[in-house]
Amino acid sequence: MTVTTPPSSPTRPAGRRRVVIAIAGCAVLVALGAWIGHLYGGMIDLRVYRMGGSVLLHGDSLYDAKLPGGSNLPFTYPPFAAIAMVPLGAVPWGVALVVWTTISVLCITALWRASLTKTFWSFVTQRKRTAVLIALTVLSLLLEPVWQTIQFGQINLLLTAMILLDLIRPNDARLRGFWLGVTIGIKLTPLPFLALLVVTKQWRALRNAVLGLLATMAIGFAIVPHQSWRYWTDVILDANRVGGIAYTGNQSFNGFLHRIGDEASWVQPTWFVLSAAFGLAVLWLARKYWLADERVTAISVMALAVLYASPISWSHHWVWIIPLGVSLIRGVNRVWGLNPAVVTGVLFYGLFVLRSIWWVPFRDDRELDWSFWQSIPGNSHLIVGMIAFILLVITSRSLPKPSTPEADPPA
Repeated sequence: MTVTTPPSSPTRPAGRRRVVIAIAGCAVLVALGAWIGHLYGGMIDLRVYRMGGSVLLHGDSLYDAKLPGGSNLPFTYPPFAAIAMVPLGAVPWGVALVVWTTISVLCITALWRASLTKTFWSFVTQRKRTAVLIALTVLSLLLEPVWQTIQFGQINLLLTAMILLDLIRPNDARLRGFWLGVTIGIKLTPLPFLALLVVTKQWRALRNAVLGLLATMAIGFAIVPHQSWRYWTDVILDANRVGGIAYTGNQSFNGFLHRIGDEASWVQPTWFVLSAAFGLAVLWLARKYWLADERVTAISVMALAVLYASPISWSHHWVWIIPLGVSLIRGVNRVWGLNPAVVTGVLFYGLFVLRSIWWVPFRDDRELDWSFWQSIPGNSHLIVGMIAFILLVITSRSLPKPSTPEADPPA
């Protein structure tokens, strides 16, 4: 008996070929854009990442190394982050820049693709869908947090995409939550997302997230045990390694309070109380959206807690405005209709295009002398984010009540 093997479908190879061509085209455009934008001489954060990878390649002390050239910036991330950066440290600067920036640009596209609802995509053909995503990706470069991430060579877009794409997956998806844990092992700031998993009883995802974090720590101790011990017992406690708290680029409660009171004794306890109160409010709202199956909104709201409560939230950490803005538009549209939703979206994203935090005197502690009127644009990320939070609270009243809480079975 002759067994005939059915021919493989040409659709899959063709699809892969299109993806490869798209990535290659993106890399070419990135290389050209970096040359036009004079980025090859900048991207200081990418240089720090490469320094971390290069230091490990040469067996030097990771947390004593300083970036040459006058900046003297140290490596502030966990050892696993430096291990992950070894490939970037091993290739020429131009290659590292193009590869890293291409990844960031593709993450912008992924964030828009994940944030926009299936209802939106159902009305758009495949060709128009591609055009919409390209347009949104290019326009996103006008947003202050996004452009800051690109020009500094920061890691924020990659981490944001990893968290969002991981947690919006179905509850029974394989290793769901693991990549959240990996992001925490690269940069500690996503740690509060674990609280979202707790209040929504996502026990399997929580287990996987903890395993992801422990895996990064284990890899660090296996490859650079002394550096790992030093980080987790000493460097992690040194807040002075990350820069000036009062600097206008620090758009967090801590930055806001230091710009008002500098080193006054009331600043730190006030920051703690504000962060705790806001964190609890965020958890309540995020849980409400999660149980209504508004996952992107729940995750974006949780990101606000991270941004406001962190000791340092540089403006480029605010790339979460991409899914947050979409969530805001959806909420306004659900309650007040399409026209108010469009106006809300234009105002929300437009305010970040204006980059108003840089309109006022900054650096060298000039933020401490701001007038009341200067403090408005100087804290505009915080102001716009809080308005978005309030609107999401108001529009949450129209959410359908879930019949039963959606929860993972015990891990």
